[in-house]
Amino acid sequence: MLLFLVRHAKAVERAFDIPENHRFLTPDGRERFREATQKLRKKGMEPDIIVTSPLVRAVQTAEVLAEGLSFRGQLPVDETLAPGFDLDGLNRLLSRHPGVKSMACVGHEPDLSELGNQLLQTPDAVILRKGAVLALEWNRNAPNEKADFLWLHSKGVFHTDPQRLKDL
Repeated sequence: MLLFLVRHAKAVERAFDIPENHRFLTPDGRERFREATQKLRKKGMEPDIIVTSPLVRAVQTAEVLAEGLSFRGQLPVDETLAPGFDLDGLNRLLSRHPGVKSMACVGHEPDLSELGNQLLQTPDAVILRKGAVLALEWNRNAPNEKADFLWLHSKGVFHTDPQRLKDL
């Protein structure tokens, strides 16, 4: 299956008057991610489903992604993608959406980078910056098998060489 791990775009900084779950995207974060979605669309990113963490910044990122990809499918919010998301969470998420061949998961750090590294079997190779998207090909029926790195879109650039990920 195609798996897209999407870190939420730039959100307002932590502040005593804004609860963590309510932090929202900055105008700059929203605009930069909107520009990124145009490149993702040209790259051919077409998930069957976009699933998002319930935190406001992730939901807003998922909405911008859906709009930019002209996505007309489901856009469910799933508590599994809240901070703490891991491989077990991914498997639970996939069990709720049988038959899906491509999924975009919109969530948080460090969870998405750790999951990407675990699937790629490359400790600490991937760090997803705000608004970054990691594309993998993964055999969900053979979870111990290494996923294939397809590309990473970060800061407006597509990276296709998995050996150079640590340099980003």
